[in-house]
Amino acid sequence: MDEEDISSKISVNLLDETVCLDGEDLTEFCFYPSSSERQNHVYWDVVQYPIPPGANLADVKTSIRAALDQLGLYSCETIFAYGDRMSHSKDDLRNSRILHLPQGELAVDLLFRANPWSPLNFIVIPRPDTKSELHRVLKGLQSRHNNIFLVNPKVHDGPFVFDSGQSIVDCTEGLDGGKPIIGGIRMGDETPVIKDSRSLVSLFESVSKGPGRTAFVFWDVAKYSTPTKSNVIPVGTGIREALQRLGHHGCVEILALGAEKVTLRRDADYFEEARIIRIPQGLYAKAWQLFLRLNPGPLMIIPTLDPTFLRSLQRKGRYDLLSVKPPVDEGTPQDVKFLHNAHLILGCTDGFYEGKKIGRGRREIKDIQDFSKPITFEKGATGKFVFVFWNLEDFPFPPGLTPDAIYKGIESTFLASGYELGNMLIWAYVDDEEGSWGGDFLTNKTWESSIYFLPGGGDKSARRDRMLHDILLWIVDLEPIRADLVIVSNEANIIADKEFSSTLGVLAEMPKNVIVETGSSFFQC
Repeated sequence: MDEEDISSKISVNLLDETVCLDGEDLTEFCFYPSSSERQNHVYWDVVQYPIPPGANLADVKTSIRAALDQLGLYSCETIFAYGDRMSHSKDDLRNSRILHLPQGELAVDLLFRANPWSPLNFIVIPRPDTKSELHRVLKGLQSRHNNIFLVNPKVHDGPFVFDSGQSIVDCTEGLDGGKPIIGGIRMGDETPVIKDSRSLVSLFESVSKGPGRTAFVFWDVAKYSTPTKSNVIPVGTGIREALQRLGHHGCVEILALGAEKVTLRRDADYFEEARIIRIPQGLYAKAWQLFLRLNPGPLMIIPTLDPTFLRSLQRKGRYDLLSVKPPVDEGTPQDVKFLHNAHLILGCTDGFYEGKKIGRGRREIKDIQDFSKPITFEKGATGKFVFVFWNLEDFPFPPGLTPDAIYKGIESTFLASGYELGNMLIWAYVDDEEGSWGGDFLTNKTWESSIYFLPGGGDKSARRDRMLHDILLWIVDLEPIRADLVIVSNEANIIADKEFSSTLGVLAEMPKNVIVETGSSFFQC
């Protein structure tokens, strides 16, 4: 089946290449250090997975260092141990350079150490339950470009995982339950050799059965061979970094279609090292068929296809489709290193990702529902930034008001106090679906204003934990913007919660104005 045949079977909206001038600029971002150069922070819950009394802490530290080396994480490490049950002395811990924090809160410390400009490698022991608040926090950190490694002792046959570096590596997983993914490549994966239709089908089917979503890149080397004139290894890195910048933190499979026609046999080793899979040109249509049938994840096309074919793919809206039009297609000088640079790739990318339109490196501002992804702000917004975190079980909204009316009432209070509001967002935490503001407000946003209802858990402690963790994720996204943080909750409960109150004390020393209010102060009229 050729491109026209596929196009005739799928019919979509025009591919409008209009630039989203007010959107998020995807080309403006920090060049993060590689995984091997990032700081390594090890967080060990010794209550959930104790260190045996007879274990030699120096040997434990040596095993952790050996495991990090095997994982390709060569920077220095800091080890934090949480829990009040430790059988080793303070001197032993200090001599082994393990920092014991018996009263510390692991999730809060993770968030405090997150840096928007320099992501980290976070290693957590043991692997938390996938339904836990800690797992949610870790997913939030991963979406902000941190690497997450989870040590799962349950898959270890021996008595103690930390007896050797190899046993630690064998038990280390990613958030999706598979082996860790570093730079878009899952550890231990080898570059497959595709020679015929059967091996191509095997590749797609193995990907579709694996954990998480996998992005595919169809690079038509016969049409755009310029990058093969330079070292192809950075091509794999640049493409994968571009997809990570968009928010894809799973595996990325790059198919170099027709590469055997324009590359020399000796180049095969470079393609293999970059995990770029060379595909015979005759299998191009088959690759399209498999992708359209299995839809394993986002698809990036290099160079851009015929606009008619792209429109046909997008009309149903089923696919996250990205089209890269290299500078050579626009009459600019050829640049053999174009695909080495994520910001250049994104600057020439059009399409849709997660339902948001992308045009020449600009993406529509996301309507943030929760903190699973970074919060984005409109470029050039002026005025005061106010962000409200509201505990609805402490202070319910007045009955009979719509979310838009509630937002208007809160906004009016700030305007009456002399605020020149440039942006105000409100997150309201409910008692899952049991509270008066649960139900549809958690699942179906039908109002226009920026007020969002989030599940807080089944008790007040869980609700405060979620609110505190979201505030710290908000801090990561907000830097370096100055803003007012407004917390609407029972002040006595906040003071009694030492972790919450001490964290607010730290935030108050940052360029943030922290205000604790009672709900009644917003609805006095």
